[in-house]
Amino acid sequence: MSDQHASNARDLGTKVRLFPQAPYLAGYDEPEIVWLSPPARSVQPGPADDRMYVIDAIDKTEPYQFPYLPPYSGPAYPPVLPEPGGHFDHVAIGTHDFNAVHLYGAVRRVLDIAESYLGRPVRWHFEAEYPRMELVPFIDWENAQSGYGYLEVGCSRDENGAIMPWSLNFDVIAHEVGHLVLFGLSGVPATERRTRDFYGYHESIADLTALISALHFDTVLDRLLRATKGNLYTLNEINRIAELSDNRQIRLASTSDKLSDVAGSDNPHDRSRPLTGGVFDILVEIVKLNLLQRGLIDETLSVRSESTRSDLVDNVAAGFESAYANRHFAFKSALADSRDATARALIQAIAAQPADDFALEEFGHRLCRSLDGLDGSRYGGIAERCLAWREII
Repeated sequence: MSDQHASNARDLGTKVRLFPQAPYLAGYDEPEIVWLSPPARSVQPGPADDRMYVIDAIDKTEPYQFPYLPPYSGPAYPPVLPEPGGHFDHVAIGTHDFNAVHLYGAVRRVLDIAESYLGRPVRWHFEAEYPRMELVPFIDWENAQSGYGYLEVGCSRDENGAIMPWSLNFDVIAHEVGHLVLFGLSGVPATERRTRDFYGYHESIADLTALISALHFDTVLDRLLRATKGNLYTLNEINRIAELSDNRQIRLASTSDKLSDVAGSDNPHDRSRPLTGGVFDILVEIVKLNLLQRGLIDETLSVRSESTRSDLVDNVAAGFESAYANRHFAFKSALADSRDATARALIQAIAAQPADDFALEEFGHRLCRSLDGLDGSRYGGIAERCLAWREII
């Protein structure tokens, strides 16, 4: 390899292989090659870089909980070594080493995505004490958590008792990184200034982080479009969700809950659903607008797609199938651009929102203004309609 070629390869970043969804889901048993932002040969054995490091603990039985915090000091597997070019895409699937690389790669990938929309680094809220976050790929524990200086994941077991490590579950990892991104941008509210809205908001942003990050995989975009033919409203038909997508976050985001539906609950996951569903509605509406403006669907199909009348459902499905035929990549471009617009506005609103005394309505208005700034009043108007229907504004 010439010096110029070596320099170009380094500038492209570091390669890993990531599963877009947990590999035990149908259609996701092959990982995709992903380029991470750290230049090749800059990621150290572990993997480790300037923001995070993996420690593959052996028999760590207890999750971190104050005052038990990093660094882990017990026995651990040896750090994973990069290949001579500085990449980690050579590691064999099904090994401890692959699980360690997958956790690192997923965390770094989600952070890269968030920072690309924000236009600047996302700093850890614990950075003064822990400049680098510790990543633990396995605990025998059916949970995952991110906290002060760490992110650690457990596992589940199938019907035969076989371990399914969550270090291979991109959704779970992205959700935890979403919490860290939000803390990094908004800060940690004082205990006495944490509202009921704040906890649901945190869970919603974590789920939306997982959704948007998953939509950066070609496999997910391709499967989603081939299942829906571009009519993402079909994801709101609860009886059809399972057959349309194995993506847990897309199923979750297509909820129809309004704020009044969860008003009596103090469960953060319940209270997260109106905002998560509202942002998903915004994404769907922006996709439809982009398809219309690019001449990929017509006005009649656009209007009918919002109808719940049973006599129109088959016509709408046939209309999208006809429009989508032989136009997969045009539809994919419209979906990717809509994803980017939604994500950019969302992270701008998050960064502008104080954590203390959080009010969901205030955040809803910030999100509308962020979308206004991206594309005049068209996107902002979409957000206002969607969030008003959800009773957020």
